[in-house]
Amino acid sequence: MEQADFRCEDGTLYIDGTTRLFDYWNSRDWADGIRRVVFADGIREIPDRCVEYFPSLEEIVWPAGLERIGDAAFSDCPGLREIRIPEGVVSVGANAFQNAEGARTLTIPSTLSQIGDLAFCFGSESRLFSISVSEDNPVFASRDGVLFSRDGGRLIQYPSARRRPVFSVPDTVTELAEDAFAHCRHLHRIDLPKGLKRIGSGAFAFCRHLEELEIPEGVEGIPSYAFFCCERLERLKLPSRADYLGYESVCNCSRLEEVRLPDGITQIDYAAVGGNPMLRELVIPEGVTELSNSALIDDTGLRKIVLPSTLLEIWDHAFERCSNLEELVIPENVRYIDSEAFLGCTRLKRIVVKSKLIERDDWLPEELAGQVEVIREA
Repeated sequence: MEQADFRCEDGTLYIDGTTRLFDYWNSRDWADGIRRVVFADGIREIPDRCVEYFPSLEEIVWPAGLERIGDAAFSDCPGLREIRIPEGVVSVGANAFQNAEGARTLTIPSTLSQIGDLAFCFGSESRLFSISVSEDNPVFASRDGVLFSRDGGRLIQYPSARRRPVFSVPDTVTELAEDAFAHCRHLHRIDLPKGLKRIGSGAFAFCRHLEELEIPEGVEGIPSYAFFCCERLERLKLPSRADYLGYESVCNCSRLEEVRLPDGITQIDYAAVGGNPMLRELVIPEGVTELSNSALIDDTGLRKIVLPSTLLEIWDHAFERCSNLEELVIPENVRYIDSEAFLGCTRLKRIVVKSKLIERDDWLPEELAGQVEVIREA
């Protein structure tokens, strides 16, 4: 029988090689008790998902000669108190330390040149308050504990447990990385520079105390999950023009009363403006051709929705549970309305159809058949 490359002794997992490692799914009986992992010197690469889901892990003893840490190698290890990437490591994979929420500090060596997506995204209970980078690192830098590219053009990660109510992003920054401010539960306001061009998906997601935010003119688009679950966001100013509005981007912002969508977008994607119960009125800009599945779902406070003349298709659940909506005008170019588009619109009384392409009323759900008057003005 081939001998495995690991052994366990008194709460310590010793990994002597990476060719015959354990299968996590068959090792749950002992993984919960592991508090320390020791890698043998000479291991150059830690494989993907190598020490994933070890809830009690507190310490990693790194091997001399290590160069690469794989994807999700230490994900979901909430017991880690610090993460100190050793000198010699050149790359850290995607999700490598995701949900290591107990880590208070992160240290990056001079040799690290590549960080995968969400490598250090520690989640809603993150205790990370500072990120430090070797002064000799040519790719990354730390400014006051915040992780940037060395040239200052890209803000990669703000420590989500830092107790400061306001942060001003430096003028050098033109890009916010994916999840750059995600789960920053103490920030009330973030000031963005005028030269900002790109925002990564989820950049402000779960900033539960964020109250106001202005996205500068010139930002190319609003990505998916951009403001997802910003529960106290009351004022959001988007640029007057953008190339796209991602799915669930302005979603579950329970205090947001007003939002002006940018010109230039062609689609309201999945739940892009959904779950915002305080919204009273929404104007969909000209140029939008499609309301996707669940585009405005659970906007329970909406009383007025203005649809553009360019609109062609309204998909399933697009207005689901817009329970205060009483009247809607379907523009002249609409060619398709899904039969589940208006589910849960309990106060809907009147729909004016201006399109000649919608000849029948089979798109109206049975629950509204005797309640809604369909008026044709084609």
